[in-house]
Amino acid sequence: MVSLSLEDSVKNLKGVGEKIGAALSRAGIKTIGDLIFCFPRSFRSGRIYPLSAERYGSYCGFYLTALSSPGVFTMAGGRRVLRYKACDENGTAVHIMYINQPYLKHQIAKGDSAYYFGILQEKSGGLYLFSPEKRAEAPDPEKLYPVYPTVGGLSSKRMEKLVEACLVQVLPQIKETLPQGILDRFGLMPRARAVFCLHAPPTNELLEEAKKRFAFEELFDFSVKATIFSRRQQKGRTEPFHRVDLSPFLDALPFSLTDAQKKVLDEITADLVGESPIPPMNRLVQGDVGSGKTVVAAAAAYLTAKNGKSTLVMAPTEILARQHFSSFQRLFQGTDIPVFCLTGSTSKKERDAIFSETTGEKPYILVGTHALVEDGATCGGVALAITDEQHRFGVRHRNLLGEKGGAVHSLVMSATPIPRSLAMFLYAKGKISIIDQLPPGRQVIDTLYVGEDKLPRVYGFLRERIGLGQQAYVVCPLIEDEEEKSPLQSATEEYEAIRKAVPGIPCALLHGKMKPKEKNEVMAAFQAGETKILVSTTVIEVGVDVPRATVMVIRSAERFGLSQLHQLRGRVGRGTEKSYCVLISSHSGKSARERLKKLCDCHDGFELAKYDLKTRGPGEFFGTRQSGFAGIDLGNAMTMELLKEASEAAETFIEAATPEEMIPFERGTRLN
Repeated sequence: MVSLSLEDSVKNLKGVGEKIGAALSRAGIKTIGDLIFCFPRSFRSGRIYPLSAERYGSYCGFYLTALSSPGVFTMAGGRRVLRYKACDENGTAVHIMYINQPYLKHQIAKGDSAYYFGILQEKSGGLYLFSPEKRAEAPDPEKLYPVYPTVGGLSSKRMEKLVEACLVQVLPQIKETLPQGILDRFGLMPRARAVFCLHAPPTNELLEEAKKRFAFEELFDFSVKATIFSRRQQKGRTEPFHRVDLSPFLDALPFSLTDAQKKVLDEITADLVGESPIPPMNRLVQGDVGSGKTVVAAAAAYLTAKNGKSTLVMAPTEILARQHFSSFQRLFQGTDIPVFCLTGSTSKKERDAIFSETTGEKPYILVGTHALVEDGATCGGVALAITDEQHRFGVRHRNLLGEKGGAVHSLVMSATPIPRSLAMFLYAKGKISIIDQLPPGRQVIDTLYVGEDKLPRVYGFLRERIGLGQQAYVVCPLIEDEEEKSPLQSATEEYEAIRKAVPGIPCALLHGKMKPKEKNEVMAAFQAGETKILVSTTVIEVGVDVPRATVMVIRSAERFGLSQLHQLRGRVGRGTEKSYCVLISSHSGKSARERLKKLCDCHDGFELAKYDLKTRGPGEFFGTRQSGFAGIDLGNAMTMELLKEASEAAETFIEAATPEEMIPFERGTRLN
């Protein structure tokens, strides 16, 4: 047997040639270590079931006989689909469809029987299996079989074989990342054994133990970094601001602040104003969509400027950064405080012009994306750092932003409602303000939940609303339906379908793979009313403000978390017209139905967040790691109890850790 190490190229594995190696590389899997930490996204049992309503929405096994020979047809966008009918032993029929696998036509014949594994779906009165796994041999009903994510076009079965070829040999090389004392104290599985159990769990109980171990590691890592940041903030002292009359700024607004906005502004002012050196502000401002957080942040920037200091405002996307830039420009019109915008697409000439204005003593406001924290960004005299949707950046970005130009005060705006106990942890135990009041005139958005069989009626509703001079969003979870096993409607496919369903109505497509200039042009046309229907991925989830948009249609709604759906719903209802949110899903799982119905009945973001926390754990608020844990969903393992244990363990670890042990956390390189 060839000796393998975690650092070896995946091309050292038998059967991995140039083509498969290139496919893995495109997905970020270049070494054996990368492959080992690409975990299954789920597991299936070997049990076989009859086709029935009880199995809708679940990944199950079925023993089926082909009722017809397969045929191949081409869908919009050029995708080729192989399709045939099959039935179980009770005679119940199901449509089987394979996306972009026409070569299977010669491997299937009428009368052939086999074991099929996939998610049973009901559409337009018929049953469907999309790209199910097909096996000739009878599975072991007691075994858990891994289902890997489609990586670079490689099937789950191919990924399973690659992992099997090296897993046992390299397990001893996997280093432990948690102190033995913590493993013993909290009864956690060693890292190497957890890796094995996430690929080939002997039992479901051991699978859950492995998930718990990695969830703990994720929370522990975050907690140590958050505690480091919190302690740094508490140790520092800075000169306080002097009190400023804010009435010139507030009186120029075309509206009056709500009582909740006034209260939060008073809390921010109290953090910044004083008589002697004060600890730097570390405050989170939470508010539901449309509650007016930006105006409060702008007032804080005004206070900062009147004290001779400058403000940085960082947003997670260029679209949102440019919208904030427009908002701040409008709010500071008539003042002597300049507002600039810096993003990844800003030209060198424009950057140089901006930096020539941000190196002097005159206060300014600089709005931008992560470009604000890149090397070469010159920002002098900064005293306030504002981040929007900060949970998308992480502690490292927040530290870097706080270090720019000597900035010490941190104000975080979040439209994702987070229960207070979790928010205290996520935001390094800083102070929390909540804007729990919407401005007068905001209407309740009617939310409807329908199946895909109602699509013609939804398209008709879009035509009706557009005819009234309004606009609409249609959001899909994927850009292109490249994954063989995914039946989800892609944004590109939906765009073509809508153009055919509503001919003559200007439509546009927006997604994250477009160049910044293209995104800005598409968004500008929609904001100007030139485009009536915008088909998009979740790039429009936060911040985008188009008052004439009154309809939000969300395809495959079960794929989104409740807080994310609530964010998307908040993109409409920003004008005076009645607005609607239409959730489209044919997923028949009980939990998915209950979650979507909850959204229809509830319009309080904090209430929805509590429901998500109770039913799914806090994993959704942490997101997924950029590298190192591809595939596996740790959300359900991240309970509040585990969160508290990880936080406690982090405090204990920091007290006893040597400077060398703290370096990976302080540099942000741990677990990378």
